[in-house]
Amino acid sequence: MSPLRHKLLRDIRTQRAQFIAVTITIFLGVTMFAASYDSYQNLTASYESTFTDFRFANLTMSGGDVEGFADRVSNREGVESIELRTVADIPLRVDGLKLLGRVVGLPTETQPSVNQVRIASGGYLAGGEPATVLVEEHMADHFELTPGSTFEVLGIDGWQEFVVGGIASSPEYIWPARDRQEPLTSPDNFGVAFVGEAVARDLVGVTGPTQAAVYYIGGTDDPDLSESLLAEAADAGATLSFTRDEQPSNAALSEDLKGFEELAVFFPAMFLAVAAMATYVMISRMVHAQQPHIGVLLANGFTRRQVLRHYLGYGVVPGLAGAIPGAIAGVLLARVITGLYTEMLSVPTTLIQFYPTTLLGAVLFGLVASLMAAAAPARRAARLTPAEAMRGFAPTGGGRASVPERIAPPLRRLPIPWRMALRGIERNPRRSLFTVLGVVLSLMLVLVSWGMLDSIVRLLDRQFIEIQQEDATVFFTGPVGTSDVDDLQQVPGIATAEPVLHSPVVLTGQGRYETTLVTLDSGTAMRQFYDEAGNQRSLPDDGLLVGAALRELVGLSEGGIVQLSVAGTTVDARVAGFIKEPLGTLAYASRTYGEEALGFSLPATAALLTYDPGVEVLDVRASLVDLENVAAFEDANALYDTVQSFMILFYVFVGVMLVFGGAMAFALIFSAMSVNIAERTREVATLLAVGTERRQISRMITAENMTVAFLGIPLGLGVGYQAAKEAMASFSSDLCTFELYIRPSTLAISALAIL
Repeated sequence: MSPLRHKLLRDIRTQRAQFIAVTITIFLGVTMFAASYDSYQNLTASYESTFTDFRFANLTMSGGDVEGFADRVSNREGVESIELRTVADIPLRVDGLKLLGRVVGLPTETQPSVNQVRIASGGYLAGGEPATVLVEEHMADHFELTPGSTFEVLGIDGWQEFVVGGIASSPEYIWPARDRQEPLTSPDNFGVAFVGEAVARDLVGVTGPTQAAVYYIGGTDDPDLSESLLAEAADAGATLSFTRDEQPSNAALSEDLKGFEELAVFFPAMFLAVAAMATYVMISRMVHAQQPHIGVLLANGFTRRQVLRHYLGYGVVPGLAGAIPGAIAGVLLARVITGLYTEMLSVPTTLIQFYPTTLLGAVLFGLVASLMAAAAPARRAARLTPAEAMRGFAPTGGGRASVPERIAPPLRRLPIPWRMALRGIERNPRRSLFTVLGVVLSLMLVLVSWGMLDSIVRLLDRQFIEIQQEDATVFFTGPVGTSDVDDLQQVPGIATAEPVLHSPVVLTGQGRYETTLVTLDSGTAMRQFYDEAGNQRSLPDDGLLVGAALRELVGLSEGGIVQLSVAGTTVDARVAGFIKEPLGTLAYASRTYGEEALGFSLPATAALLTYDPGVEVLDVRASLVDLENVAAFEDANALYDTVQSFMILFYVFVGVMLVFGGAMAFALIFSAMSVNIAERTREVATLLAVGTERRQISRMITAENMTVAFLGIPLGLGVGYQAAKEAMASFSSDLCTFELYIRPSTLAISALAIL
């Protein structure tokens, strides 16, 4: 073994604690990258395979002349098949519980040519058995329905009982979203049943299909074809048309995948940057401390290239030691994450594959990070002049009082150990700077993860507690008058009831956007509105309040005009202002303005309720669902709990990030402090030689390090806050607005943890 190899191994053994700490930081960063990126690739492959295996529609048209649209585009180049079907949102009743469900028509005996289903248990729809249905897997799991169970559907002829023939999953409902602007629904209030097409038409009372689903050749998206077909659908009077990207379930899943992709890059890059910084600090201090050794090596014939390679080795060893097991651990962890995720969402096809590029990329990721960190100090070592290096570092000039002592002269009368601690900070500013940097990076690691947790909790509280003030929502079987809403206040336990109308709407300006128009009473107490500055405002009678994202998406401006297409009517409406809501990008109008703009009286499709104090919710629910015109009841607290359950995997993932961040912060600070002490061996030996107690020396060094940490904490909190803000902003879209919120207690606990 060469002398330099001996020296490398002995140095690593001597400073094994610091090398272990650096190796751990690289291991965690690489593990995170491999786990998150492999999970992202597995989920993307699972979705794409599902879309192809079950022929998920590339474009869907609802309403208007569906059959005419199908005739005109069936032979269009790029179109492989079109499926006509009946889809309707009508009430379902399971064991006496009403919910606002959805019925989807399917051909019997054979699967449809578009939007096929996977039979999880039982069998497919059989001809001659009109009372047999398939139940979507999420609804079946929630209500514990199995083949042979029964439930009821409210058709035009009243309630009809159906037998569950099978449990099915569908690419349309991987994420059980009712519509694009309402991606989060309570399973108590939304479920999907697949019935024979003829049965679906009988239930709804129509003679023809209500929806056309178009599948392109090979299932490959074609933007030009989509643009052409959307224009064709509009000409055919479609009330709603969208591409696969905008399909409610897929839109929600795309946001989730986007989050995975962001996490797969942002967190590992940040963690490995910190690991690289820890490596740089360790090797840089080692070069500084070993200058006499380097001088001896160069004077005895070792070339500068050999010295360069030698000190690069201090980066290669922890890089490989952390990256190789980290990559393997990450790939294995990705398999667990993918399985849990697809099982929770009932994804019809789950693909867990081995991606050699991820394994290789993860190893290179960790190795390159450590090599880049080692490059600068290694080059500095190779450039040293032998004679100058062998002299070592000799401080010049006399000692002087520290800055605090110069600012406050009474501090000069402090005991000698205190003054030594204060002066030690300035005596070696480079060492102090590295310690501050360790504190700053450690706080950044902790705050980015913890800030995401705080922000999600705040987002849900903002939406479901501050903005949505209702205690419950009642959905009617069809449009009703305001008098029917007033009658609800006669139900024991109901304090107030307000009518609300949800209407699919298309807003057109410089762009086009499909959303929901929510019509409320002018002085509504059920909904709070906040502008972009966070100020509360009321619902105006002279225009619409629209989501802030529409400023860019549609090209709207406050006071400007937007074309509003709703219920087959197109009118010009004034934009009275922009609001910011965490979930969705909706349009709001007062009932007064809506009736004035549309020119006719508006019904209500639902009612927002508040309870009397001390009411028993189950009793109120029982009384309301017994009413003939009530289709479903949704308790706000139950919906909030449902949303929380949907966030479990996110909480687990970010929680793991927080644990990793905390571990890396500990390793980073440990590395900085231990190297700090290691390079002061002469100083400590001198103090011991003159009779200073070991305990006293320990207190002086600890006091100096703690003082530097106190100086680094405000800077670390600021850097960590900004990094967390950038991380949250990267997840925002028109479906969900993520704004950073960090509780003061989080900042305090993080600072205390670092100390």
